[in-house]
Amino acid sequence: MRKQTKLVAALSATALLAIGASAVTFAAGWNNSTGEWQYLDNDGNAVTDAWRKSGDYWFYLGSDGNMAKNEVVQNNDDYYFVNGDGAMVTNQWVSFDESTEDGNDKRWMYFDSTGKAYRDKNDKLTVSDIKTINGKKYLFDQEGKMLYGWLGEDSALVTGDDAWTTAKYYYGGFDDGSAQHGWVQLTVNDNGEDSTAWFYFDDNGKVSRDKKKTINGQTYYFDEKGRMIEDWSTATKASGSYFNAKPTTSDSVVYVNGDGGARKNQWIWAVPAESYLPKDFENDSASWWYADNSGKVVTDKLKKIKGKVYAFDKYGRMISGLATSYNGRNEFTNASGIGDDDFQDLTGDVFLKQVAASTKIYYFSGDGEKDGSRKTGYQKVDFDDDTYEMYFNNSGEAANNYVSKIKKYANKGIILKANNDDSNYGVIKVDSANVKKLGDNNGVVYFDGSVSFANNDYVLVNTAGTVQTGKVNLKDSNDAYYSTDKDGKVLYSGYKKLYTVQNNDHPNFVYSYNGKNYYTE
Repeated sequence: MRKQTKLVAALSATALLAIGASAVTFAAGWNNSTGEWQYLDNDGNAVTDAWRKSGDYWFYLGSDGNMAKNEVVQNNDDYYFVNGDGAMVTNQWVSFDESTEDGNDKRWMYFDSTGKAYRDKNDKLTVSDIKTINGKKYLFDQEGKMLYGWLGEDSALVTGDDAWTTAKYYYGGFDDGSAQHGWVQLTVNDNGEDSTAWFYFDDNGKVSRDKKKTINGQTYYFDEKGRMIEDWSTATKASGSYFNAKPTTSDSVVYVNGDGGARKNQWIWAVPAESYLPKDFENDSASWWYADNSGKVVTDKLKKIKGKVYAFDKYGRMISGLATSYNGRNEFTNASGIGDDDFQDLTGDVFLKQVAASTKIYYFSGDGEKDGSRKTGYQKVDFDDDTYEMYFNNSGEAANNYVSKIKKYANKGIILKANNDDSNYGVIKVDSANVKKLGDNNGVVYFDGSVSFANNDYVLVNTAGTVQTGKVNLKDSNDAYYSTDKDGKVLYSGYKKLYTVQNNDHPNFVYSYNGKNYYTE
């Protein structure tokens, strides 16, 4: 803040003596016989509209020949100021009263070492018009008056409550006027309401607007009005603005800390902006998000983070639990399409029917866990009716058909096995042309005596889902017997035990396998 002591310095006694009363004794020179100081030429005429020097000081003679005092003097295209003693001031601020548009009644001018006022000689504000005084930068209008407040491209003061939304520069208050630079917190009026906001100005006072800016190694985002964004923001051009403070689902987004610095390569646990995901905002539903090295929230893709693979939906929310994707790279969703249910809100049977055979299925840890990474191998997965054992390949995709690594069958990741309630053994329908592929009946079926599974392309499994290969007279908990071949296909199912016979003409002959003939009593 400029101090009032900088106003008008009094002319020293030495300067007054430099004019001296003796001047009146000469025909040419200083004369005050009229009561006003004048400068007479050799003919005794008063010099007008000109400067004359006495000692170390310059004095201006007006159009009436009298010495000008305490006023701004225009000489040619330049402005000067003479103090109350008539002496030209140099290297000095001068204030004077003047009614202004914003209601202030004081204006400032600065006069350099030659006595000339700093002023703008162009119609448009340029960097060359900026003057540095005692380490601070100032701007002046064409009449030499210091500019202040919000300034437009033409260096004119921008007035009104919304001046801050359109102005290009900010030069402090009427009693300072220096270019504001670095971080400045200002109170602004936005849609009729006052609020405080942080702005960042370069050394020339130009506001950072509608952009991102790296400051001291940290990235900050500024909206189209110049305010530092303190929450969610768009990071791509939309609706004519690069960094709108109200992101929409069609935009890439960034999340910034309370201090305005954008998160980078970090996890974020946050509720999204109301304009971005209204439902999540209304329900105060927080999600995990991840900001990449540019500060943008990762959306609609797989991303490897610290050696683990994560999936993010089209909004950027980390996927957790069971999720589907047509290609395994993007468009991940854990929404079942049945009301608001996720896949795991369904029963296991409904899940199997709900997901198309061509869809890839993945498991991304438990609901709400920050880990959320893509899982492989055996996983215990909770559905609405029970906890199911599922198996996921090394790629993370849910296994289907016969899985050689574990020697079990899986349907959309769910291990097919006997449930122990119906029986400790059950059968699975397989493709008649390829025993490694599941048939059209993908559930586990149990023998009740009404239908024989022999020679109908059924494979026998136990309660662990392990295929029972090369078995004879394997008895289940319901006293039913099974026999299988080397692939586990059922050769016999019934309540009677099998016996061997040398030939196949026994009246109760059942089947021949590996050179042996089997019959029942």
